[in-house]
Amino acid sequence: MRTAIPNKGRLAPDASELLRAIGLRIPDANDRKLLVDSGKGRYQVLFASPWDIPRYVESGAADVGITGLDILEEAGNGVERLLPLNFGFCKLCLAAPEAATVLSSKEIPGGATIATQFPNLVRSYFRRLGTDVRIVEVRGAAELTPNIGAADFVADLVETGSTLRMNHLRILDVILESRAVLVASPASLEEKGSEIRELVSAIESVVEAESRRYLMANVPVDRLPQVRGFLPGITAPTIMNLIGRQDMVAMHVVVKEDEVNGVIALLKDAGATGILVVPIERMVV
Repeated sequence: MRTAIPNKGRLAPDASELLRAIGLRIPDANDRKLLVDSGKGRYQVLFASPWDIPRYVESGAADVGITGLDILEEAGNGVERLLPLNFGFCKLCLAAPEAATVLSSKEIPGGATIATQFPNLVRSYFRRLGTDVRIVEVRGAAELTPNIGAADFVADLVETGSTLRMNHLRILDVILESRAVLVASPASLEEKGSEIRELVSAIESVVEAESRRYLMANVPVDRLPQVRGFLPGITAPTIMNLIGRQDMVAMHVVVKEDEVNGVIALLKDAGATGILVVPIERMVV
């Protein structure tokens, strides 16, 4: 089964790391091979431009692929979306020069020029607003176009907003919130459904584990009802006896990463000792 992942750009490092996390051998960025075997010959990994991945998957040149939702919405309607992933978060934003008088997208006049590498998304956005604008398609550095007189406004991907601020632009609206997405070829889903489901399950186990932590602690027996109240876990905490101790038990539980500090404080208040928190590589719910 062939999986296409980005060979460069903001999605590339995390996509490679995700496949490594499920046990595939992925070469590092210095290796220039664009097609590699992995998983004892069961898998091939194709490194390609994120813009080309939907085309490769749609045509069957790749069975599954990882690319951005922004690219799929712009040009990737011929693939099946299988799973949103926990990286590549960004927003397609409409921005204006700081000196512009408009305060919202609804104030942009008809005939204004918008520089973007997402002409279809931007055209649909302004069509919903009922405004007829002119699209200036660019392949990078759209934020420069107002400063050189090539466009009145820009629609570009934003992660932190620092690039817009450096170029004296301010956001008027968010057109699309994007993230990395796992997609599949419709034909491959029919022909290789079991293999693709196996891959999706493995990736889901990694995605699910990323936001969880495994917590262990020794808890006084008489405090168990109190502890159970704030530690539901996936089903319930696992409780085990401690050799030679009748007053304490070992408790193991999976908690959300952003709740760990609060849970530790509550456990300490309940008299728990030996508290240990470890990351989880994979988790099947």
